[in-house]
Amino acid sequence: MSGICGIVNFDGAPVDPELLRKMTEASAYRGPDGIRYWIEGNVGFAHLALNTTPESLREQQPLLSADGLVCLTADARVDNRDELIRTLTAKGHLQEKNPTDADLILAAYQCWGEACPEQIIGDFAFVIWNTVQRHVFAARDAMGMRAFYYRIEPRRFLFATEVKQILTAPNVPARIFEPAVAAHLATCAGLPEWTFYEGIAQLPSAHAFLVDAAGSRTWRYWDIDPDYCVEYADEAQYADHLREILTEAVRCRLRSVKPVGIFLSGGMDSGSVASIAGWLLRQSGLGKHPGIRAYCWVFDELTECDERSISDRIVQYYELPVTYMLAEEAWPLKDYPAYGPDQDEPYIGHYQVLHAKALREARTDGMGQMFTGRSGDLMVGGTIVEYVDQLRAGKLRSLWRDMWADSKRARFPLYQVIGAYLLKPFLANLWPQGKVSWLRRVLPRVLHRSKLYPRWVRPEFAARVGLAQIVRENVPQSNINGLARRQRYERVFAYWQSRTAVWLERTYTHFGLGFGDPWGDQRIASFVLAVPQRMIHRPGEYKWLSRRAMYDVMPEEARRASRKTLIGPLYERAIREQACETVLDLLTDSEAVLRGYVSEDTLHSHYELVRRGEVVDPYLYQMLTLEMWLRRYWQQCT
Repeated sequence: MSGICGIVNFDGAPVDPELLRKMTEASAYRGPDGIRYWIEGNVGFAHLALNTTPESLREQQPLLSADGLVCLTADARVDNRDELIRTLTAKGHLQEKNPTDADLILAAYQCWGEACPEQIIGDFAFVIWNTVQRHVFAARDAMGMRAFYYRIEPRRFLFATEVKQILTAPNVPARIFEPAVAAHLATCAGLPEWTFYEGIAQLPSAHAFLVDAAGSRTWRYWDIDPDYCVEYADEAQYADHLREILTEAVRCRLRSVKPVGIFLSGGMDSGSVASIAGWLLRQSGLGKHPGIRAYCWVFDELTECDERSISDRIVQYYELPVTYMLAEEAWPLKDYPAYGPDQDEPYIGHYQVLHAKALREARTDGMGQMFTGRSGDLMVGGTIVEYVDQLRAGKLRSLWRDMWADSKRARFPLYQVIGAYLLKPFLANLWPQGKVSWLRRVLPRVLHRSKLYPRWVRPEFAARVGLAQIVRENVPQSNINGLARRQRYERVFAYWQSRTAVWLERTYTHFGLGFGDPWGDQRIASFVLAVPQRMIHRPGEYKWLSRRAMYDVMPEEARRASRKTLIGPLYERAIREQACETVLDLLTDSEAVLRGYVSEDTLHSHYELVRRGEVVDPYLYQMLTLEMWLRRYWQQCT
């Protein structure tokens, strides 16, 4: 970890060391433990080190193979180390008894060639230069936890962990890619290869890439096996299986030379991570680990958001040191423009100020990594039910029983449950793909026109970039069997989830901290998409699978009381009251208005409705972050 960049001049021109140095300086915060270079004629690689694991202390990247024919630079943490070591040693491609993660990736490439990413589990983005075949080979991890950006020119190839590194190269124009802007305004990610800059792309998750003087090709190296299913006779076995995988995911990420911090709330997702970490530490399953510390957001005024009554039970049970952060002191948009977006993109989370406060505390406390339960809701959350699949299978009795149980748990009238989770998805999937396609295109326009994007986006801009089509196509496709499993797939691999992971990783790295998301593990994704979805969302029991998996691991009182608490009131109060002047400033003399992206009058009238509490708007924040980004990085260009 935690940053890479490089240049390949396919016309044979030697790489300018000063240019490579400028690329690293653009993201120098990624290399607190050193920056190293490798230049050989027309090829130059750089590695910016943030050492978090014991093995990373011994890494010397960029890494050259023993025969000098292959060079690697990688931002990576390999999780299936033991398996890879055994296999590569048996095949004669590995001699080291305790290899670094870079050693493993290089040996995997020498063993399996371009198929090597299929064998590696972890968070990674790596690039390899093959001097014999004169090509660049790159890959990004299956869940998109590490970023990889690149630019292909007729005579030159540039790559980096961050877009801003590529922008430092001469003759790289900085031009806004407007379809990405439009997608941002509509709160969707756009296509997974998009960036906010014309001519600069990102490698999608689970994809590999090869480029040489003749051209390039990109391919998907891994996806969920649509035919793989896990069926157990005993329901408890599903929970046992999940606990085993999640425990391994936490254990892999706890390889650390410094203490590890965990964002802990009162929900099952972060509570599971903290409890497993505490359990592993208590069982001495981590050896001489430097320790674990919890970081909890607390609320003294918005008491409905406070979760100490649950999180404290985990902290006390496992005797974890804890740092409390008063959330009301770090409300959204506080101290603007101190906490604005990065040059790479306008996206920042709603609680960027609170994140920064916590990460600053963690750095002061000496943490080396910070964990989150972010992906837990993707894997085992959400109201994904098997009603349609049950209806198609003729299981009417179980269908009625499940709908009634969900109605009681959610406290919704039965007719609402039937309409939202049976009739609506059934009608939407009534005919197979490819049939009556014109009707598929027309109906969303007629029925959901006002919901595709906010009304203050200028129609001319939306039409020019095809925003309606962008929104409708912003869903990953799979041939996995069963509507419920497909819905889980769309949730787990939603394009926005990897973009959020990239934002979090970049934010953590700004504070010299590694980013860990145990729930976002490839093995967990494979499991939850293989089991019957009724085991994940058991009718009448919210998050039954993860709750059952934590039996005898999470303190019982916390396990039973754990719940999803939204901290939306913190954002809503800030937007309407505390940050009102900042919002009005961002909406006045707007760069987004000048560029023709939004309508000023409609936007102002809409904000007045928000201020009066007449509407709760999911789009406004995206407009505000875009305006921050345009003012900071593009205002001088207008």
